[in-house]
Amino acid sequence: MLNYINKMRLKPVRPTARPSKRARLARAFDSLGILDRMLSLRAKLTTRSLMVLTYHRITDAAEVGELDGDVRETDAHGLSEQIKVVKQHGALVSLPDVRRFLLGGPLPSNAVMLAFDDGYRDCHDVALPILKTAGATATFFVPTAYPDAGRIFWWDRIALLLGRCQKHTLALAYPYPIVLDLGRDPVGAKRLLLSLVKRTPGLDLARFFDELSRAADVTLDPAEERAIAARTIMGFRDVRALADAGMSVASHSHEHRVIATMTPEEALSDLHRSRRVLSDVLEQDVRTVAYPVGHQVQGPFVRVARDAGFDLGFTNATGVCVRERADLLNIPRIAMGPELEGAMFKALLIAGP
Repeated sequence: MLNYINKMRLKPVRPTARPSKRARLARAFDSLGILDRMLSLRAKLTTRSLMVLTYHRITDAAEVGELDGDVRETDAHGLSEQIKVVKQHGALVSLPDVRRFLLGGPLPSNAVMLAFDDGYRDCHDVALPILKTAGATATFFVPTAYPDAGRIFWWDRIALLLGRCQKHTLALAYPYPIVLDLGRDPVGAKRLLLSLVKRTPGLDLARFFDELSRAADVTLDPAEERAIAARTIMGFRDVRALADAGMSVASHSHEHRVIATMTPEEALSDLHRSRRVLSDVLEQDVRTVAYPVGHQVQGPFVRVARDAGFDLGFTNATGVCVRERADLLNIPRIAMGPELEGAMFKALLIAGP
């Protein structure tokens, strides 16, 4: 039976009108009670593994508006149901629990840590009440340059500019000459622009957006940006409220730039600043970070993370954490998505990503 469950392991995909073969298979097993029985059996096994599930936005699709819909994983009902499944068949663990586990301590069977990246206001307004009602805990990773700053995230800016663009093609000269065909492949154009920010060493982000705005013939008024940011991004008062409610809050860098695209000196400054800001806001020593975009740190950047004062670092879309193989500065997580609803969520808990 596990071979069938393994066939349902997922790569992130866009939802389609017709359920995938894996989704149909999962639903069939779930209707027969097979997935619940397998989860119950798994809970009886001694395990030294941990699943860390990464979310970003918990909201209705209609509420995303002009921003990036690809960072929305589920809505309030979906998160509530997923928490219910975990609590029924396993245990939700906190960041301190995970720290003790990685240093040799015990962990409940079917242990899951919930993580919320980026600091969207959904974390405070939607996820926190659900967590409190369920008696559950989670960890929130916050990029400290954004709360109360009146700036939207760079991926949301890309989505907004492309969405408002009336042109069929975009011709950019920076960071290198490129022509994007919005009429034929708008999804591919967006993906390429995101990749430029995620993977271009030394990218001048302000110059990049000036160039994109020029090419798209779209500008975002600062007053409008402040209004959008106020609606969608937590302020530091909200961040503190998460901690006061018993949740863990940790760093997601300062500017949310991919660490490897910076020089080691720039990365050290960014990470150290983030840790200092959060430690001051929370009035506690912050020693955990989740790297922006979830890329692993390698080479000199391992030392950068350590020198910035972090002793735990989380990646993303990298799998299940097994203690015997764990690198404390590259702890794997599982990226959630709209396709992981209902039976597919149960299949994930059984077989992993």
